[in-house]
Amino acid sequence: MIAEYCAKRGAKKDSIEFLILAGQREEAFKIAEDNDDMDEYAKIILSVDEKNIDEHSKIAQYFEMRSQWGRAAKHFEKCENYNKALKYYIEEGEKCIPDMIEMVGRVKIDPLTHELVDYLMGEKDGIPKEPQHTFKLYRAIGNTKQAIKIAITIANQEQELGNYKYAHDILYETYKDIRQNKLHIPFDLNNKLMILHSYIICRRLIKNKDHLGGALMLKRVAKNVSQFPTHMINILTSTVAECMKAGLKKEAQVWSLVLMRKENRDQI
Repeated sequence: MIAEYCAKRGAKKDSIEFLILAGQREEAFKIAEDNDDMDEYAKIILSVDEKNIDEHSKIAQYFEMRSQWGRAAKHFEKCENYNKALKYYIEEGEKCIPDMIEMVGRVKIDPLTHELVDYLMGEKDGIPKEPQHTFKLYRAIGNTKQAIKIAITIANQEQELGNYKYAHDILYETYKDIRQNKLHIPFDLNNKLMILHSYIICRRLIKNKDHLGGALMLKRVAKNVSQFPTHMINILTSTVAECMKAGLKKEAQVWSLVLMRKENRDQI
């Protein structure tokens, strides 16, 4: 009665909800289909009967017939048709990459993993995606060794662009994964993380007027200044200044000589 009253008053969404709650799902589905309001039907199903495979299959086929790939993918995933879900997530485009990674990482089915890797590498459309996505995928499926290789590659790229905080975060997350899985920490990753961490820490120390701590951190960074190509002169200049403030006059002189080399002097 309530559903019929709502339908007559034009309150289709309320009518759909009452019919679903009353167990008259076929009628509710028909109203949603006739009024192009399947999103409302799907939302109510998700809230009251999320694990009903038959319902999600019906909804997925509805969206599939209308080429609404993202919505279809979501419900094919819910009804455990992961092949179709990934296919339609890919069809929807890059905005669905987080959904793809979450699903593939959760179900851990090798053919799905290979298909998603191919997509991320650009094998399907000739457009390689951001390497961060591949890194997140390998972390999600627990392939820590491959994630390490990609993390170091990303960190190198980000460091060259001057994005030191992001490079640090990528390496630190990978470091935590390695420790959690009780694996050996590669020297390259450990060393690069230490240098980036020193750079980030030194800025905090200097801000807090801990000149000795800042100078010690900067000395480590300055020894690897080629890893900071966009800020080489700033780092060398700061190293000299902080060493002087910390009373490390000998070190200040050493780094001032490095700073005054011809290849650096022209950039001051």
